[in-house]
Amino acid sequence: MSYDLAFWYESRSIDSKTAFRKYDATVDGESGVTAGSPRVAAFHRDVLNAYQDLTENTSEEEAEQSPWTSSVYFNGECVLVTIAWSRRSEVADALITMAKNRGLVTYDPQDGLVIEA
Repeated sequence: MSYDLAFWYESRSIDSKTAFRKYDATVDGESGVTAGSPRVAAFHRDVLNAYQDLTENTSEEEAEQSPWTSSVYFNGECVLVTIAWSRRSEVADALITMAKNRGLVTYDPQDGLVIEA
C-alpha cells in the first residue's frame, strides 16, 4: 500500500476540485497542465537530496531503506511521489514543509486535500 502526493506551483489559490483535475491529467501523462517553475525543479532537487530515488542501479538494501514504492516523477511542471504506507507520516510531513518553503501547492489525492504554501 502507498500514499501519493503531488506538488506544483500555483500563482493563486486553488480549490480541491481543480487540483484533482490537474493531478488526474498529470497522472494520465498530459503536459501543460500547470506552468513549469524553477521552484518545482528546486523542490525536486530537495526531495532527491533528502531521500534517494529508486533507479535501476538501486541496490536491494537501498530499495528496502527507501521511502518510495516507485521512482519520483518530475516533468518540469510537477513532482509526484508514491510513499510506502509505513513511512507516510514521516516523509509526507517533511515533503510538505519543503514544498511550503518553495512556495508550492501540495495535493493529497487520498483525501482530496490542497495544502497551500
